[in-house]
Amino acid sequence: MDLSTDQAQRGLHRYVQLIAAALGADLDMGWCEWDTEATAYLPLPQQIRGTTGGPGPTAHQLALMWDELCGWSVGVNTDNDFLVLATYHEDVLPAPRVVAAFVFDVADGTAVASAPSDADLGCDTSHDSGCDQAQVRQRLTAYAPTSSDTPTFSLPPSRL
Repeated sequence: MDLSTDQAQRGLHRYVQLIAAALGADLDMGWCEWDTEATAYLPLPQQIRGTTGGPGPTAHQLALMWDELCGWSVGVNTDNDFLVLATYHEDVLPAPRVVAAFVFDVADGTAVASAPSDADLGCDTSHDSGCDQAQVRQRLTAYAPTSSDTPTFSLPPSRL
């Protein structure tokens, strides 16, 4: 692995750490992966009300899913899948405070829900983030700790 890829990976870990801190999320339940495409998943303490067809409303735990091509989506885990409720279309790599505000808007019902698209097959790339994969990875390096003695994560790379 070359140094620039390593810095981008460290940046992704730190970026997700900052988002988790802003949302009060538990990093132990999330993960980051860096294979052909960088991805992250973070379960959240925030809930959204829904119905199950039974008596009364139920609360569903929200989660965040990110990939370097599509950006952030908020959704809920179902039995076999991740059901996307809304996708942030302005930027693939928004500031952590922007991601937190987006999640709070989804949780309180003020965010505009994403229409199902080829998203359920992959992602909705209709937004123009102005970034390609190389640019996203370069932007991630800005989040990487600058000192080699600054800890990022003590868990394996596929876990936060």
